[in-house]
Amino acid sequence: MSKLIISGNPGMFLRDIGAEYQEAAKNFMQFLNDQGAYSPNTLRDLRQVFHSWARWCHARGLAWFPISPEAAREYLLQLHDADLASTTIEKHYAMLNMLLSQCGLPQLSDDKSVSLAMRRIRREAATEKGERTGQAVPLRWDDLKLLDVLLSRSDRLVDLRNRAFLFLAYNTLLRMAEMSRVRVRDLEQTGDTVTLHVSHTKTITTAAGLDKVLSRRTTAVLNDWLDASGLRDHPDAILFPPVHRSNKARITTTPLTAPAMEKIFSDAWALLGKSDATPNKGRYRTWTGHSARVGAAIDMAEKQVSLVEIMQEGTWKKPETLMRYLRRGGVTAGANSRLMDS
Repeated sequence: MSKLIISGNPGMFLRDIGAEYQEAAKNFMQFLNDQGAYSPNTLRDLRQVFHSWARWCHARGLAWFPISPEAAREYLLQLHDADLASTTIEKHYAMLNMLLSQCGLPQLSDDKSVSLAMRRIRREAATEKGERTGQAVPLRWDDLKLLDVLLSRSDRLVDLRNRAFLFLAYNTLLRMAEMSRVRVRDLEQTGDTVTLHVSHTKTITTAAGLDKVLSRRTTAVLNDWLDASGLRDHPDAILFPPVHRSNKARITTTPLTAPAMEKIFSDAWALLGKSDATPNKGRYRTWTGHSARVGAAIDMAEKQVSLVEIMQEGTWKKPETLMRYLRRGGVTAGANSRLMDS
């Protein structure tokens, strides 16, 4: 039995479900056997939400399956009353809907009372709590150019690694998890540029992946790192591995951890002597894993790059997500404002 959601004997799980839900339970078990269809992050979110839901039901003597719309409505409203962010509640709502969908049961979004509860949560978050969506502090092109000057002068191999990491993150707009998977063999140099092959992203999961032609400046920075680290002769190795205190790169196929990558960004922030930014939803005081992605998007928008092109660069599927970055960056004017200023 998969450890994703439940443990124990699957046969016992099926027997404990009423006869009218046997088909739904079997669908659920099939879903557990096909977890590879979803990203690790999606499965992590589903696991966290399910455990929260199951604990809530257990404390009230309620059955966690099937998911009752009445109980789900109360659960979501209690999360709201506990001052959880509306985005967090949206995640719980989406994951419970996903679970129901996989079971072949009607989703909570089909129930009017639950839909009204979610509408209330969204409205009160905006009108009464003044809630705003959190966003990473952008790492801009001017910041990266200054970091380039400082890090390129260092004798520490870790600084050359961090310099190459930040350049690649900014140039490609890859998410942190996607950066961690890049291997030396994924780089193909043609002339004075490198093409990076990305096997998959959060939103692109086809076998073809995608290719990104890097700038000449990023290519030069990557070549500096490959030469200094000795990684060029190890095609299967992770491109950005840990660096020993002896100033040698570890040849490994194990990606850097998320905290180690976050430290690259926070160390860069400290290197420039920046003061902590105003906390955004209790975090985002310095650059974080999304900062290069956000900064690059804002810089492109300021240079009048079209939204379609920016979405393609960042593999965004929804323009609303990108527009949140750009509005918070203060770089876009509405169509009517542009008309009035023309």
